[in-house]
Amino acid sequence: MRILYLNLSYWLNKRFIPNTSKLLLSLLLVFGITQTCPADDDLFQQNTLRTGFYLESFPDISLADMEIALRFWVEEVGNGVGIPASIFIYKDLDKMRTDFYQGKINFIVSSPLFIVNEFDLQQLAEGYKIVLSDIATDKILVITHKSSDIQNLKDLGNTQLTLLLNDPIAKMYAEVLSLENYGKNATNVFSRINYTLKSNQLIYKLFFKNTDVIFVYQQAYQLAIELNPQIKDKTLVIAALPDIPRGLGYFHKKVNPEFREAVLTEVEKLDTHPRGQQLLALFQAETVRRSNLGDLKTTQQLKQRYQKLINAQ
Repeated sequence: MRILYLNLSYWLNKRFIPNTSKLLLSLLLVFGITQTCPADDDLFQQNTLRTGFYLESFPDISLADMEIALRFWVEEVGNGVGIPASIFIYKDLDKMRTDFYQGKINFIVSSPLFIVNEFDLQQLAEGYKIVLSDIATDKILVITHKSSDIQNLKDLGNTQLTLLLNDPIAKMYAEVLSLENYGKNATNVFSRINYTLKSNQLIYKLFFKNTDVIFVYQQAYQLAIELNPQIKDKTLVIAALPDIPRGLGYFHKKVNPEFREAVLTEVEKLDTHPRGQQLLALFQAETVRRSNLGDLKTTQQLKQRYQKLINAQ
């Protein structure tokens, strides 16, 4: 387990200015077992923003890039709100959950399925999410090569599937489709299941016919098409899972409501000042909106769909 601690005051003194790619990553990283541990109420009453970020939530991002991006984000938010802020990057989800319940961190950022599976939702209060292309959610697309014999979900048997590593929602969606269409787990439907580290690797594996089927997020697919229009001409979308947030952030409910409001109000102003507009434009995003527990609904529905299929076996 590795935890990285980033302190705001140090980076303010250094006047850190990221390059274009790091600035882009910083915006993505905004999005940012119900047995609880004893909490220290005094920690929750401290008006400091202490964010815990789960590393595995964004497999497209390297640890080094994440460190740089989050330093920038802490500086941006801390400057605006005028409060101390710090970031903890976790590779151990159990440790992150324990620290959240005890008040060592008071804000969590993770992918929605990790939040649904690993956190007591009754301990969460509203937070924030990023809005990309006028929507705050993405789609998981099931894509094949147009020249293949795979034209619909009934053609997936004995084909080679490639998924993004550390993407639990795509993996669960693959299980759901396998159970619904074949009555079998994905490992018994596909001849082989491979994993890649980056979405662009996933797309180009399919483009060059090094795999038969991929599950990829629509935003990544559209970006790849913009860079190489031939991708659209040679690939076919055969299914989609809509309304999936890529990442969400939530406060602990014991954090002072006035403090929560101050932070969220400042975050919502990103698109009203030049530096914030630059940050949003580089990520082709429009604004930042507040998140609530309703943003977990589609993920909860996918989990319920999966559990119903498993129980029916």
